[in-house]
Amino acid sequence: MCVDLLGRRVAVYKCPYKTVGIVVGETHNIVYIDTGLKIVKIPKALCYFYIYDLQKLVHGSRLLGYRDRRLFNC
Repeated sequence: MCVDLLGRRVAVYKCPYKTVGIVVGETHNIVYIDTGLKIVKIPKALCYFYIYDLQKLVHGSRLLGYRDRRLFNC
């Protein structure tokens, strides 16, 4: 999926980790979100991510993989 989360404001849904904030990093399986109080680690595969500026709800399993490899073919 050709969505770059870095620097975007997201909300996490349908998983045990409900939070809202700015994406500050990601690994193959984890998204790091700055909530303003702390940086939380959210597993991609378990959650849905609502991307505010794109107005899209994306299942985290479509975001699995490293950012540079995922966006290379876009």
